[in-house]
Amino acid sequence: MTKPRLGPALNDFVAGYPGPAEAQFRGGSITVVAALIYADGIRIEWRMPLAPDLAWMDGVALTVERDVPKEVSGSPEVIDASLSGKRLRELWGRATLSDDRGREFGLSLERSGPLDLFGGSEGTATCSCQPPADSTELTLLIGGADIVISLTSDRRPEDRQSALFRTGYPGPMPIPFHDGAIKLISTLVYEDRIGIEWLANPVPDLSWLFKDTVSDHLMPQIADEEQRLIAAQASMNFRRTFALWMGARLTDDLRTPYQGALGNSSVSSSGLKGEVYFTPSPPPGARELNLVLYDLSVFIPLRRR
Repeated sequence: MTKPRLGPALNDFVAGYPGPAEAQFRGGSITVVAALIYADGIRIEWRMPLAPDLAWMDGVALTVERDVPKEVSGSPEVIDASLSGKRLRELWGRATLSDDRGREFGLSLERSGPLDLFGGSEGTATCSCQPPADSTELTLLIGGADIVISLTSDRRPEDRQSALFRTGYPGPMPIPFHDGAIKLISTLVYEDRIGIEWLANPVPDLSWLFKDTVSDHLMPQIADEEQRLIAAQASMNFRRTFALWMGARLTDDLRTPYQGALGNSSVSSSGLKGEVYFTPSPPPGARELNLVLYDLSVFIPLRRR
């Protein structure tokens, strides 16, 4: 079994597949929303609408002095939430993903958070793995449960699938943009929204759009002047790039009005990465999306399976 220490880059999207319908799991429930396949790994999007009981997990303990901020260490609710989060991370750390050719890989929790105001959780887990091109299914082994994810459209009628995810499309090659480049990694179509993963590498020069300077981002707590300037430049690039996406607009060939919202963002060895979401999901008759980011315009074909 392969258990990578570092997560995959996930910069080259290949395909996406809906997971099976919600299933009972350890006194709660779990849904694999989608299995997203990339050139160097797989991302599992999951939801737990009803929190499972993870008290059975051995060897997971909470050290309050180390794991809980001092200012809230006296709160039983915070301590319980911290322990639940640690158990959830360990649950996914023990999980494996295998293909129908017998290869097995270790997973690690990428992120997690609350599902909605009524409880539950959602998140993603990843592995540095790539199933063979002729694989027809993946099996997620988690907490004693086997969850089979079909990688084909030829499903039996009794194999119910989640309706939360529809399909995904790889993006075009990186597009030059103001002395940098923007890459649309993927366009992911869900039941109620569209998600676009993007990568900025090299980071564009956005001085034409924002009036801030490096001096506005200097951090006095960094004593070394050279390191302080490097950190200020990185902070400015980060804030500018993600603020840039607040101006993103989406339409389609049916002139559907979409509302945008920023998603997760991060700094990686390959550049600045993020997500932007648009609602609603495209109507069945739409054949093409058009993403407009100031003077950048990208057309995204919606190829139907």
